[in-house]
Amino acid sequence: MQTARKSLWWGLILGCCCASVLAGSQAAMAQQGQPAAEIIALLGNAEIKSPGDAQFRPAKLQDKLYPQDQIRTLKDSRAKLFFRDESILVLSENTTMDIAKFQMTPQGERQSALMKLLNGSVRFIIQKVAAGVPPNFEIQGKTAIMGIRGTDGVIESRSPDRIVFLGGAGAIVIRNLTTGQTLTLTPNNFMVVTPGRPMTTGPVTPTMRQELTTVFQVAQSQVPGTVVTPGPPTTALLRQLQAAGINFGNPLISQDSPFRNTFSPSTQGGGTTQTPLSAMHSPLLPR
Repeated sequence: MQTARKSLWWGLILGCCCASVLAGSQAAMAQQGQPAAEIIALLGNAEIKSPGDAQFRPAKLQDKLYPQDQIRTLKDSRAKLFFRDESILVLSENTTMDIAKFQMTPQGERQSALMKLLNGSVRFIIQKVAAGVPPNFEIQGKTAIMGIRGTDGVIESRSPDRIVFLGGAGAIVIRNLTTGQTLTLTPNNFMVVTPGRPMTTGPVTPTMRQELTTVFQVAQSQVPGTVVTPGPPTTALLRQLQAAGINFGNPLISQDSPFRNTFSPSTQGGGTTQTPLSAMHSPLLPR
């Protein structure tokens, strides 16, 4: 009798474990079918390669990018990517990037993201995660990997890599892939990560800032017309953008999502944003 009860008990435990694993697998599979980003602006020519593709195919505005896709820009080209967490990446010319990982929670918050910059340079504006949560948006170059949150900056992957912190109230934590050295970059400074050597820093000069702004300038494409404009803007800049007819909202979030009309999916109250994000969406500013 006791043996039968033990068998039944262990059977129930095993069944619960299997159900949990199955639920986790189903959630992971559901995430795989969701796009990570959308091309919202394109200057020149870009190409996309998905897992299983033999070669790259031409990219166009509003094309969706999924985890494990690669995107590359050609000569004299730029591409602006809008991610589901409302982070933005702008690829300069002759740049190839692999969206190695991008996961969101069921609540509409970023869980983890990893971009591998195979060559070229990228400007990033990464949405800030909740306080106390380590940076969970990572970009890996040839010699460095960095965790980012609430930050506007640039990474150039040339071995050595150079990371430039242009602005924002967040943080950039950089690790040298060859030495293991880890440092936090402060705003308005840049860091050079050389293989086998200590990382070095310097100030961002006005000339450097202007040059980078020019490199990553790309025409702004209007997001899809199905995007719903949120409530009244809360800053002078947002009022200016609304007057110009610029719609906000995340085109990669379904129409019936409670996060659709928020500037940040992690802010359920809606209507909050960081200035760099709105600036990158504005055709009125040289971004």
